[in-house]
Amino acid sequence: MARSIKVPVATGERFNRLGQFLQLLAGRAVDIVQPETLSIGGIGGARKAAALAEAAEAFVALHQAQSPYNTAINAHLHASIPNFLIQECFDDFLEPWAREIMRGVPRVKAGYLEPSDAPGIGVEFDEREMAKHPYGPNNFLRLFENGWEKRTSGARK
Repeated sequence: MARSIKVPVATGERFNRLGQFLQLLAGRAVDIVQPETLSIGGIGGARKAAALAEAAEAFVALHQAQSPYNTAINAHLHASIPNFLIQECFDDFLEPWAREIMRGVPRVKAGYLEPSDAPGIGVEFDEREMAKHPYGPNNFLRLFENGWEKRTSGARK
């Protein structure tokens, strides 16, 4: 299916089981899989989905619209995946405080995102700053509010 059109087909950000990827890839229905790391089983699940895609000669572009921490996780994953294509990153559209609650998150520079070389994922949480922004109706990523795509935040400081 995907091989019969000239536009690459990408999907999978809402999948929560590896079998869903297996079914699509077995039928060559997609060119690019987009597992959501948080939904497919974390780092291990994302790596398994990427391996399925590699076996089917498809690319991987992990879905990411949650937080700078997820950006850091996916940057590390992508650096280790041979069939990595591109990294989605909405961090420039976050509220300014999102950058203040954690240190060590990679930032896009000249179109590239480099994972940290610090231990673990390389991100440190600032608990005092986090306490100022408890999760709730006022503190989360509002991607689809009017004008969200034009918003700039502290991400470009």
